[in-house]
Amino acid sequence: MKHFKIAVAIFYLITTSLFAGTTGKISGRITDATTGEPLPFANIILMGTTMGAASDFDGYFNILNVP
Repeated sequence: MKHFKIAVAIFYLITTSLFAGTTGKISGRITDATTGEPLPFANIILMGTTMGAASDFDGYFNILNVP
């Protein structure tokens, strides 16, 4: 019974680590190249995908669930 519990624990640890970290997050701040001022409500798009976000009033954005 002791070996069975150890085997189940090892199996659980291996399977949960396989599914961890399958998606990520891209966040940042978009600014004007010449003045350095934030660009509010700008669209940020990941090329080749349908993923993107819009920046907030201070130029910050987040794109979630990026594979």
